[in-house]
Amino acid sequence: MEQEIFFKYFTGALSPQEETDLLAWIEASDANRNEYLRHRKVWDMYLLNRTPEEPSVSFAQILAKHNRKLMKNTISRTSKPVIWTRELIKIAAIFIFAFGIAWYFRSNREQVTDLSYNTIEVPSGQRVKLTLPDGSLVWLNAQTKLTYPAVFDKHTRVVMLDGEGLFEITHNPSHPFKVQTPRHEVTVTGTTFDVYAYSNSNSFETILIEGSVAVTDMQQPGKIYPLRPSCKLFYNEKTGQMEMQQVNTNDYTSWKDGIYFFNDITFAEMAKRLGHYYKTAITINDSTVLNYRCTGKFRQHESITDIMDVVKSDMPFKYKYDKDTNELVIEKK
Repeated sequence: MEQEIFFKYFTGALSPQEETDLLAWIEASDANRNEYLRHRKVWDMYLLNRTPEEPSVSFAQILAKHNRKLMKNTISRTSKPVIWTRELIKIAAIFIFAFGIAWYFRSNREQVTDLSYNTIEVPSGQRVKLTLPDGSLVWLNAQTKLTYPAVFDKHTRVVMLDGEGLFEITHNPSHPFKVQTPRHEVTVTGTTFDVYAYSNSNSFETILIEGSVAVTDMQQPGKIYPLRPSCKLFYNEKTGQMEMQQVNTNDYTSWKDGIYFFNDITFAEMAKRLGHYYKTAITINDSTVLNYRCTGKFRQHESITDIMDVVKSDMPFKYKYDKDTNELVIEKK
């Protein structure tokens, strides 16, 4: 199979017929599948390491660069016993190419076997854009982990999300797409939506931009919540109930362009989100600031202390930040 066919597939440039032909070729033999997986790994590593300023390149150039790195690392390993190279430590996001982790889906009632899975983990201050095996696009926010099969099976398309992702799903009514989070499952056939569900909290949101989705509470399988465009379904931690409201979807999707936009939300909610994005333990010892309303835009590459310095200029609090433990404490001014 020509290398550029894979490149066009990963970038969503294949026609529907070309995509059908490629998927059939992948499933035709183990050798074909392994060739696809090799190219997929190179492509994902390229996405995770490229900078926003880097110009577009051909897939042949990407492969050549990858092969040069392999040769360089091989030479380095033969010259001295280095376990972790500086280049590996500097990788902004972690790509784990794992085989045989069907147990990861066992609790979610999906009978998935004999598949290989990729896991992408995004660190603080970063975001990643991926093309999934079916051509669907997904943007992953900071401190997010996504697990997905290298090739979707013939019955359903299932991914596991811990964090926040914005999905543009390729339409296929006979092959539904499911996003499984620690507690909820979002089912679609072709649509654009955002899911916010970090496993270290009870927070859950789904914002529908276009199309239609249905959310199932995994602890109450009979409870299904259909959404309309421009609606947000969220778990209200105070009432313990799922609630829905009309929203401006732009308020919830700017992060994919590198901007954190907070539009008239409480300081408590903003602190919680920042804690997720920067993997920072934020403690608020001044209850008077909890319900302050906050509106502002921040660049994703800004540090959490940069953001707090801006916020505290309009609010009566001070903070202490411990860089070693990544803990931030809000106190009375």
